[in-house]
Amino acid sequence: MLFRQRTEDVNMKIKSLAKSLMYCGLVTALTACSSSGVDRSDLDETIQRYHAVVLDQEPVTLNSRVPEGMVTGASYGLFDELDGDSEDMISGVLAGVLVGGVVSALADGSNDAIRYRLYHQDKGEFAVISKQQLGDDVQCVEVQQAQQVKLYAVHPEFCQQAQDEAPVKVIYGARVKQPGTSDWRTATVTVKNEHIAAVTEINEEIPTGAQLIDARGTWLIPGLIDGHVHLSQSGSAFTRPDIIGATELHSYDQDQAWLTEQLPDILHDYLRLGITTVADLGGPTQRLQSLNQLDCTAGCPTILSAGELISVAPVAALDGDHGPTFLAAATPAEATAAVKMQRGFGAQISKFVFTNEAGLSPQQLQELFAEAIAEAKAHGQIIAVHAQDLDYAKAAIRAGADILVHGVMTAAIDREFTELALARDVTYMPTLTAYEHYLSIFKQQLTFTAFEQQFADAYVLNSFAQLQKNLSATDQMFQIFTRYVPLVDASPEERAALSAQEQAIVQQLEALFSQRILQAQYSNLRAALDAGLQVGFGTDAGNPGTLHAVAVAEEIRAWQRAGVSAAEIFQALTLGNAMAFDIAQQQGVIAQGKTATFNLLQRDPSQDPQALLTPTHVFQNGTLVYDVDDSL
Repeated sequence: MLFRQRTEDVNMKIKSLAKSLMYCGLVTALTACSSSGVDRSDLDETIQRYHAVVLDQEPVTLNSRVPEGMVTGASYGLFDELDGDSEDMISGVLAGVLVGGVVSALADGSNDAIRYRLYHQDKGEFAVISKQQLGDDVQCVEVQQAQQVKLYAVHPEFCQQAQDEAPVKVIYGARVKQPGTSDWRTATVTVKNEHIAAVTEINEEIPTGAQLIDARGTWLIPGLIDGHVHLSQSGSAFTRPDIIGATELHSYDQDQAWLTEQLPDILHDYLRLGITTVADLGGPTQRLQSLNQLDCTAGCPTILSAGELISVAPVAALDGDHGPTFLAAATPAEATAAVKMQRGFGAQISKFVFTNEAGLSPQQLQELFAEAIAEAKAHGQIIAVHAQDLDYAKAAIRAGADILVHGVMTAAIDREFTELALARDVTYMPTLTAYEHYLSIFKQQLTFTAFEQQFADAYVLNSFAQLQKNLSATDQMFQIFTRYVPLVDASPEERAALSAQEQAIVQQLEALFSQRILQAQYSNLRAALDAGLQVGFGTDAGNPGTLHAVAVAEEIRAWQRAGVSAAEIFQALTLGNAMAFDIAQQQGVIAQGKTATFNLLQRDPSQDPQALLTPTHVFQNGTLVYDVDDSL
């Protein structure tokens, strides 16, 4: 320890001085005791000056007597409120060598002092007991060390400059949620290289040589995971021409070119919000190569990728320079070949579409895709399934789905569904706001919050204004949507006033877009949680109006409208998604051995889940990748 490397003759002088103090008058101790056989000149040391971080401070009471049992580097017997194992430097006591400071403190009739717990990267952790009142908010001090020890409060930057980059980092004083409980405790998190080496009580000794990061007053949480994004979609009005036919205003290729150029900045926005991992659930497989070659100098989240959505029907409008977004498979062999091809490009996820567009029943789709799903699972790939109807979702589970990435939208989940999902450890992952945004677009009611406008690119925001001003230039299908979807939730009287043909159109659209479907999604999310299903959190970001990164904020609000608690939202965004994508061994909780990917927050996320998206610092694999002060 810091003061235990002392010579035997110093120890003898300590004992001698302690005895002298026992017999000398306290008031005259500074003068009289200097002639009691102890040569004060022997105790002179060259003054040292260095900066130290103030870990904490606490009041202590000095004893009215000084015992003989003094030991080097300890305060044994000297204080009523300290044990004999503390390594304390006292104002007037250095390494157990008693000089005037303590004596004068006793002589003036006041026994009150402050114990300052300090840390220096080279010297390690130590303490100074002093009469000096530096203030509760002091973070950094200059230590002047010689015969006596003096402390001077200085600007925190002096300590930051002293904290050179080190292989060991100690994040000190943050509140950390204990895994498996709802309890938050103040703790010290030690990071070595890319992993968490320890999570300990705050009063545990900090290792010498560590880089100390003062996190007092913050909440330290695992990095967030958005379990459903599309990095091949921009979020603009022109990114899904199969639904919003506006290519005469702005082509799909133009939208894709903008996205390719802006993708590094988009990915950095995820990190700025503390979203350190995203699951890219469907896009051209050839884009996987470009994702691996991105310039991530500014920082990128970890990307878990799927290739094309393997389905029955192609979507020609989404075929671009990088290939198709939907890959049609007519036979089990074709579906299996698609899985192998995607895996060759590095896909970690295989995504299948279980819907009735092509007229196949749930059982037929299960038979069509079962072999391909088994092939993917045999090689460790995660199976994500797009299924909106209850019977198709059940078939997807029987076929081997790991994640239902939209949840069930058109009917209430039942007992058979929950039993299947529980038995096969399936994650239920709704995307509430993506559907809501489509509904708002068709009703021409889409708006963006101030938070969304702060992060979103003007190109994306302006695309919707451009769309609304030029509806006549869109295709016939989109014009039908914008004319009749607003009538889906109209009163019976309003619908009765329509022609028979219009009523038929509205009735058809009601099966696709309505407040009833939105409410069913809310109810099913709450029911899934109540049934004990594993629940994940996804946004479907990249779809029109569902903006990259900031979509998490809107999805959080939607979950709250569904009656989901802050604790349940936190669980889904962290451990729930980590379990869904089989990365819980690496992340999802703050614990020893996990990857050192975490965020520091200024507000309590258990009270307000929106606090999750305003981190002050983001660490990824042990490296600080975002500091809010550097971004101002």
